[in-house]
Amino acid sequence: MVTADADGTHHVVPLAGDGPPDLAVVEALARCQLMARRAGGRMWLEDLSPGLAELLDLAGLREQMTGRAGPGPCPGRREPYSGR
Repeated sequence: MVTADADGTHHVVPLAGDGPPDLAVVEALARCQLMARRAGGRMWLEDLSPGLAELLDLAGLREQMTGRAGPGPCPGRREPYSGR
């Protein structure tokens, strides 16, 4: 769900699609957020699907798009090799 604030008005737009989100969706949302900020408004995402949340984490945009930091490393994800 996309929530936007501009000139004292509050807009909520549900996100829906035919398939799982991809990086094109992340890019489009980032561009919309940039346009909202340039216009003096703000936009954030709520009720993210797990797939979109993970893509935002991978792109490093989750905190900027939701106002909340993402979770820590995913369970099962290995830490980088330390060479020891």
